[in-house]
Amino acid sequence: MTSTADLLRLVRDRLNPGGPVIDAHVHPLDNFGGFHIDGVRGDVDRLCGAARRAGITRACLFSLHTTVPRDPTPAQCRQANDYALAMRDTSDGFFLPFCYVSPTTPDAAVAEIDRCVGGEGMVGIKLWVAQRATDPRLDPILRRSVDLAVPVLQHAWRKTTGNLPGESFPADVADLARRHPQARIIMAHLNGCNPRGVEDVRDCDNVYVDTSGGDPETGMVELAVERLGAHRVVYGSDAPIRHFGVTLAKVVGARLSDADKRAVLWNNLKGLLPERAGLGGVE
Repeated sequence: MTSTADLLRLVRDRLNPGGPVIDAHVHPLDNFGGFHIDGVRGDVDRLCGAARRAGITRACLFSLHTTVPRDPTPAQCRQANDYALAMRDTSDGFFLPFCYVSPTTPDAAVAEIDRCVGGEGMVGIKLWVAQRATDPRLDPILRRSVDLAVPVLQHAWRKTTGNLPGESFPADVADLARRHPQARIIMAHLNGCNPRGVEDVRDCDNVYVDTSGGDPETGMVELAVERLGAHRVVYGSDAPIRHFGVTLAKVVGARLSDADKRAVLWNNLKGLLPERAGLGGVE
């Protein structure tokens, strides 16, 4: 008879990612109600602790501001980015912050990107639901991402209840990618975009998909790898909305080769981020 200890060891072995893991999609606890934290230090301790217990080595972080406005002002974006920078510094570099901006004010967005990416060393740009990716006001932002050689993570979803007014569909992300073929775009939320969303971006070689969004679904990560190639899929949790361990199991438990899992969990995102992220070599 198998003992409880043996079963626990078996589970731990099955959930072992087999090497370092970069999470492409994490938010501060500060963005969401229901979490009792003691400022930046408390946020870092709780979020970083949960990530490391699940096997996460580093995490890309983007604050959506404490009040989570869907179309933030430039001042709110600046406050959100300052919080992310403080979390980076307090975490000794565990968190790799992306610069959050709104395309509604493109000049202010580019100025904030210059401040945060060019000046403060942030490693990417985050776009949420202020404007759809088809909007030409995103164009200066994407051009700046190319100039600074950092990726852009664009929220996308396909909702049966209907998307928000400024919320991008996967087809919108494909439109953005075709307008900016030199940009490197991470389309968030594989499970939220669903198989049709994967097909929408299939011919856009500069679009990568993160594995976050919704509950785990059997075969979704395998489908993305089959249709896009393992080199265009990156692990993302969307923590604290989703649990690090549960979302990591989407990849660890997928029917993929060890090489493909290493690509999704580390190598692909490592290749997208600038050297200052300090991620070392390919695993």
